[in-house]
Amino acid sequence: MSDSYASLTDGGIEVDPERYARFDTRAGNPAMTPDGRLIVSNHPFPYGENPEYRVVEYVDDDTVRPFPNEAWSTPPGDDGVGIHSLIGLRADPDGIVRILDIGDIENGHLPKLVSWDTNVDRLRAVHHVPAHATTDLSFMQDFAYDAVRNAVYIADLGPGDEPGEAGKPALVALDLDTGRTRRVIEDHPSVLPEEGVRSVIEGDPVVEETDDGEFVPVKRGLDGITIDPAFEWVYFCGITTESVYRVRAANLLDESLTDAELDARIERYGDKEVCDGITVDTAGNVYITDMTNNAIGVTRPSGEYEIIARDDEKFLWPDGFCCGPDGHIYFTVTQLHRAPPYNRGIEDSYHPFELFRFESLAPVTVGR
Repeated sequence: MSDSYASLTDGGIEVDPERYARFDTRAGNPAMTPDGRLIVSNHPFPYGENPEYRVVEYVDDDTVRPFPNEAWSTPPGDDGVGIHSLIGLRADPDGIVRILDIGDIENGHLPKLVSWDTNVDRLRAVHHVPAHATTDLSFMQDFAYDAVRNAVYIADLGPGDEPGEAGKPALVALDLDTGRTRRVIEDHPSVLPEEGVRSVIEGDPVVEETDDGEFVPVKRGLDGITIDPAFEWVYFCGITTESVYRVRAANLLDESLTDAELDARIERYGDKEVCDGITVDTAGNVYITDMTNNAIGVTRPSGEYEIIARDDEKFLWPDGFCCGPDGHIYFTVTQLHRAPPYNRGIEDSYHPFELFRFESLAPVTVGR
């Protein structure tokens, strides 16, 4: 890990992201192993159907290989080996890459977590998310891994039946030792969209089409999720919200807590802008992929929000974060607002898709 971090300047905190990688396909979320291998998910839309490889390892610009291999990076066969679709993946401090398969609930395929040991290039485990922790509209798109409790906390975006509806987002806590799984805070304001908050990028609202052919503003709740380097607090937020929340990881696994008792333990951490991904450093700075401002921002422990990097040409829908062993924070740029589902059916993205990095404001660890 680097010993140098971004610092205060007369104009506030600033970082200077540099391009690190380019991809032919729309990279969703990144993960970096302790030995510096960069793994990314290929975004499941707007292709009409999934990309050929669900997960890839970066080799050099415009060159990737399926990760961990072709069988696991392509659709499942009769033996269940493979991934339906995904966005979320993480590399933990021990070199285990965990891949969250969104599944295909409509056709009876529940989400699952695939854990691959990069030290020996071997499958470690597959954990299936049980039906009682899902809904018909579950979209489990990201998660945080808790190395202390060997658990994952999954953000179920849970969009509504129709465009513009809030749906039923929730957190799902999965104990990887016992397999016990619980769905929590589904009805809490912290996971729901906030009224009056809209996603506007490059001056235009992000919209989606209804069955009647009308276009309505995108309304999305729970999306961003991360855990601090001490594995004590889970931070989370919605997309069309202006708030970051946190709750103790131990509380999410505590089955003795009633819904009301757990809800009472959720804290509003601070302000933010409309965003997609988040991560956090040892000083409690929560980094925000600020979609509205084509920027990277930070929610400080004081609760105040500030932009630390901006590029109106390059940072078009900054998406997922990961922390590298070199003290850098990496983030993808997906341009999803230029993709057909959110752009009135028009594909207007430019190629190649890019991934950037910057020095963290305080130390970070691999796995978030």
